[in-house]
Amino acid sequence: MDKFMDNPWFVRIIAMTLAMLLFFSVNDMGKNNNDSRPNGMESNEVETIADVPVEVYYDSENLVVTGIPNTVDVKIEGQRRFVEAAKRQRDFTVFVDLSDVSIGDHRVPILYKDFSDKLKVKIEPTYVEVSIQEKVTEEFNVEAEFNNNILADGFEADLPSVEPKTVQITGGKETIEKIWYVKASIDAKGLITNTIKRDARVTVLDRDLNKLDVYVDPEYVMVTVPVNNPRKTVPLKIKQVGSPPSNTIIKRIETEIDEVMVFGRTDILEPMKEFELEVDVSKIDKTTELDIPFKYPAGINKITPEKVTVKIIAEKKNEETSLDKIPIESKGLSEGLDMEFLSPAEGAVSIKIEGNKKDLEKAVEKKDFEVFMDMAGLKAGDHEVDLQVKGPQNVKWQLSTVKAKVRLKEKENV
Repeated sequence: MDKFMDNPWFVRIIAMTLAMLLFFSVNDMGKNNNDSRPNGMESNEVETIADVPVEVYYDSENLVVTGIPNTVDVKIEGQRRFVEAAKRQRDFTVFVDLSDVSIGDHRVPILYKDFSDKLKVKIEPTYVEVSIQEKVTEEFNVEAEFNNNILADGFEADLPSVEPKTVQITGGKETIEKIWYVKASIDAKGLITNTIKRDARVTVLDRDLNKLDVYVDPEYVMVTVPVNNPRKTVPLKIKQVGSPPSNTIIKRIETEIDEVMVFGRTDILEPMKEFELEVDVSKIDKTTELDIPFKYPAGINKITPEKVTVKIIAEKKNEETSLDKIPIESKGLSEGLDMEFLSPAEGAVSIKIEGNKKDLEKAVEKKDFEVFMDMAGLKAGDHEVDLQVKGPQNVKWQLSTVKAKVRLKEKENV
């Protein structure tokens, strides 16, 4: 064994083996711990910083610039510590330099500064289309705009007013020349029933209703919209609807008032000559009082009073029957006279009787009626005499004729 270890090749092999083990051990540690790398060996990272403000350098006293976005995204690439520092500190600047750019339309780059030279920087977008115009300020009248659809039914709005009536609008000369409308639109939640007064933002539009990029002073104006509820007093008309039960007659319908006050839109009120109140009599079988509320047609929001007391006068419908050949009696005829009927020839009449069912059942026989003539004082000759009737109570009657023609003659002596 000692001889083997004294062999120079054995020593050389052991040394080589130890060297290889040390090499692979160090290499594995490097793979498992990136932080152990020197700074120059750090891997690159890529990050995007969103919504970075864009500064613009130009003659703001005399020029107006449009087309530049308020913010851009900035993409940065580099060693992690530089990327993290840029994200955290945001001590860089993104800008557009128009100091030496003439009036007109241009395509210009978005620039940056104050980034670490260890970083690669890319702006998205890289270029923008800008318009540089001469700055102009002019005075314009403001028109109030109001949506009538937010008014409650029956309410109307008068012409709205604006305070102040004019505003100063500043923008590029070409843009100012495109101004077609200057409006202050008032909006509201829910349905409006009273005059409204509130601040409204001024909007500037071209003839195609596209919003223009201008500065407005003041930005808000006070808009007042007078809201009213037109009214009119009109006669009340009762309209009977439905049919009463078959055995009932509606004699009339009475109300305690003759007119009502109606509130609503002017276009509804102007042609209105009267206001109908529908009274349903389909279930009325006797005289009845009802409180009936009004039904509101479209465009009407209030009626005073809200309801009307009506009295429905009703009575039972009478039944009819008739009696035929009831003899006509004579009373008070002088003993020296004889009587001959000229009309009616038979000396009898018929009677039409009207009344409720129970009363008619008691008066359907001839014996219940007496038809007679008062002949007292009449002398010989032809006479037209009134017929008189005695009959039961609670029924009505009508004779087939109300007079009789008779001839009176002296009795012959036997």
